[in-house]
Amino acid sequence: MGTIGTPEHRARRRAREQQRRQHVAQAPTVSADAEQTGASAEGRERRTAATTCGWCAGPITPRGRGPIPKWCSATCRHRAWEQTRAAASGRSAVQVVERRVQVGVPLEPTRRDWPALLGELTRQLDDGRIYDRDLPGLSRSLQPVLEAYRWRAGRTGAPDVR
Repeated sequence: MGTIGTPEHRARRRAREQQRRQHVAQAPTVSADAEQTGASAEGRERRTAATTCGWCAGPITPRGRGPIPKWCSATCRHRAWEQTRAAASGRSAVQVVERRVQVGVPLEPTRRDWPALLGELTRQLDDGRIYDRDLPGLSRSLQPVLEAYRWRAGRTGAPDVR
């Protein structure tokens, strides 16, 4: 092999240049469809990259080299993999929803809540919103309350209700 500047090297370079020109001459011309997709006669055709992420629909910035990305980040790629794996096992969710929902937790009434609650019970009894069929159960529930109140009133001197 000759080094640069020798006649053998110049001959090899001429042969490579001729091969390249023949290859370019044999390549098909660029069609209108290829111009729209960005393909050219000088380079390989490359399919257009997705512009939105397959998971979160966020924008994807395509790189000049390497594989064409389908996801905008490793997190989205991992979530898509998780859903694919869950679908294969038959436990796939139809749609993943990420939102916070506030759920009311029933709290025990405090001493300040009882007068309002008992007032509401009185209004519902007067309005007929509590049915006659519910009265025996309500009476059984109120009897121990009245007994406890009278016992406490007797010990502390609170006013008794009769």
